[in-house]
Amino acid sequence: MDNPKVTEERSAVPDWAKQESSPGTAQQQADEALSGKPPMSDPQLRFIKDLLEKKQIPPKDEGNVDLIYKCCALREQGEYGMSKDYASKIITWLLTLKDKPREQQPGMSPDSALMKLSPGRYAIENKQGELRFYQLWESRDKKVHRLYVMFGPFEAKLPMKTQEVIAQKILDADPKLCALRFGAEIGWCSNCGLRLTNRISRELSIGPVCGDRVIGGDEWKQMKRAARSAIIERGEDPDEAIDVPEHIPHHTGGWDV
Repeated sequence: MDNPKVTEERSAVPDWAKQESSPGTAQQQADEALSGKPPMSDPQLRFIKDLLEKKQIPPKDEGNVDLIYKCCALREQGEYGMSKDYASKIITWLLTLKDKPREQQPGMSPDSALMKLSPGRYAIENKQGELRFYQLWESRDKKVHRLYVMFGPFEAKLPMKTQEVIAQKILDADPKLCALRFGAEIGWCSNCGLRLTNRISRELSIGPVCGDRVIGGDEWKQMKRAARSAIIERGEDPDEAIDVPEHIPHHTGGWDV
C-alpha cells in the first residue's frame, strides 16, 4: 500500500511534548481561553493544585507556574481558566517532575495543623454558617495526614492549602467539640465511624469505648453520669437501642471555609 501524501503542513511540536517540557506561555494559555474548547473539570483543577504543592518546580518554569495558578483561580471563580485538554497536558507535565522532600510537602511537618489534628471525623461551620463534615485520615506510619470533605456516603479530597486552613479552624474551635458535634448531627461515632444505636451513646454523641479514648478520665465519667440522669429524668431508658440514619446528610456548595 502506498504511503498517503501529506497535503497540509504539520504543526510545530508543542513545548509540553518536548523532552524538556514546560507548562506553556502566557500567549498559549490566552489562546486556550479563545479556543471554544470545554474548560477544565473540577477534578483536574483539584489534581493540578495538589501537584503544584507536591512537586519541585524547575526555576525556569516558575513564571509559567504562576500563570497556571492564575488559571486555576479563574476557574474556581466560575470563569474559563484553561481547556480540559490543556489541563490534561499540564497534569502530564507535572507528573514528570520530582516530588519535594517529604518534610517540605504540605501536611508533613509536625508543626502543621494537619499533623496536630487527630484522625477522626469533625463537624464545623463555614463562613456562611453552613455545617460541613470532614474526616481526617492518617497513614500507617503516622507521618502523613489528609483531610476529606464528606458528601453523603462519599468523600472528596481537598486542596492541600484548604486542608491546612480547615484543620487549623477545627483546632481553634476545639477538636473534641467538633467531633462531638459530628456524632450529634450524624448519629455516627466520630472516632471509629460506627453508628450510635444506644440512647446514652446518642446523648453523648460518641461511643462508650471511643469516648473513653478521646475524652477519658473524670471528664468522661462525669459526662456519662450526667447523660444517664438526663435520659432517666425524661422518662426514657438510657440503654435502649434506637435507629439512626444510615448515611450523613447530603450537602452541596463545595468546601468553602
